[in-house]
Amino acid sequence: MFMFGGISYLGWFHTILGIAAIVIGLYLLIRDRFIFMDTKLANFYLLSTVITCAASFLLYGATGFFNTAHWLSVITILAVFFALALQRFNIFGFLTVYFKQLALTGTVFFSMLPTTAEILQRLPPSNPIVDSIEDPLVLKFYMAYVVLFGIFGIYQVIKISREDIDGV
Repeated sequence: MFMFGGISYLGWFHTILGIAAIVIGLYLLIRDRFIFMDTKLANFYLLSTVITCAASFLLYGATGFFNTAHWLSVITILAVFFALALQRFNIFGFLTVYFKQLALTGTVFFSMLPTTAEILQRLPPSNPIVDSIEDPLVLKFYMAYVVLFGIFGIYQVIKISREDIDGV
């Protein structure tokens, strides 16, 4: 397998596209407070997220086993397809917009967890900040994400209920 800097070309593709997807997802959430699926940027975000997650299944050879990050990829892909189904079909009536937006926000959250662990375990290359996902620093990041995304999810629910947001 072709490598550059100890990472395969597929690994670099996965990393660069994944970071771009997370940055775009965060940008959309900060700018609009939601991910509106009718925009080109949101479509790029969703497509790049699915491609990044799918690429992770080809990279599990790096760890030698199917790990938690891969399960998060499965959950992320399911959340994207769930949101796409809700975009097309009004399955849950007035609750559809809530489920759709929480699923879309969840894709950013689910992507950030393994990305944070990977960054902290790889940088700087000569002496990475942490050596495992059980490191207290990684766990603090995870807890911060749970709190931030939990509060943000509550905010989204309140905003949808108070305004006429169709969650397109």
